[in-house]
Amino acid sequence: MIDLHVHSTISDGMDSPKEIVKKAKTIGLTAVALTDHNCIEGLKEAKREANKLGITFINGIELSVSYGNGRQLHILGLGIDPEETNFKKSYLTYKQSRHDQINYSILELNKLGIYPKPHELDAISTDGFLDRQTLAKWLVINGYTKSIPSSWIEYLDHYPHIEGELIDIATALDMIKSAGGKSFMAHYHKQIGLLGYDEEECHDILSELKSLGLDGLERYYSDYNALDHKKLDEYIETHDFITSGGSDYHGSNRPSVELGSGTDSLSVPDKLLNPISEFAYE
Repeated sequence: MIDLHVHSTISDGMDSPKEIVKKAKTIGLTAVALTDHNCIEGLKEAKREANKLGITFINGIELSVSYGNGRQLHILGLGIDPEETNFKKSYLTYKQSRHDQINYSILELNKLGIYPKPHELDAISTDGFLDRQTLAKWLVINGYTKSIPSSWIEYLDHYPHIEGELIDIATALDMIKSAGGKSFMAHYHKQIGLLGYDEEECHDILSELKSLGLDGLERYYSDYNALDHKKLDEYIETHDFITSGGSDYHGSNRPSVELGSGTDSLSVPDKLLNPISEFAYE
């Protein structure tokens, strides 16, 4: 059993990269991926621990991308080489662009009587770049919310993203491909997925994404139901997609979701590792 969708303290999880790998080993996973939101800074720590414990580790990332008219998708990149030149250049450009837009979010919070200071945000940044995720942590630390998910629900999702905060889908897919990885649409059934589109629209979108380089869909996920699996199987067969799967584990930020098993009975088969590039196994 494996888990290819996991978040650490580098983004919005509550376990460090090292702790995640230790937990994966303890519960008997054969492989685990770290897929922090728009961040790769935890990969080296996790890989070192995986090498020490003898568990397969997959370099990953979950990119927030723009698609369509004001919509957003989350794209998992699995098996990436984070040091590949073109990937790294695009990644740093993306991080800088998000950082450059931070004042927009600060001003939105100011309208509500909330005043984050730049030096306070710098102190909790994990990579030197600021974005809404940094603000989500700041809101918890300063008592405005009880958890990072609450920060998004209560504040940060209440105003739209502006140009520069999200990467466009074509660039995201090119980034992952240039790094030797495989790209997957995460949790298709959410608003940050295909929720709200009819079946014809879903197939049209998937055809377009396939033509842009999308490799597959997240077939296994914590809260999919039987209808979700039926739809996914149709999409995967029709568009010749490969598959991934994972819990979307965030530690105590999402206490109902456990590493490996999700909300209860998630079981992601080892065979899904086969199409992922060799960088997964360094």
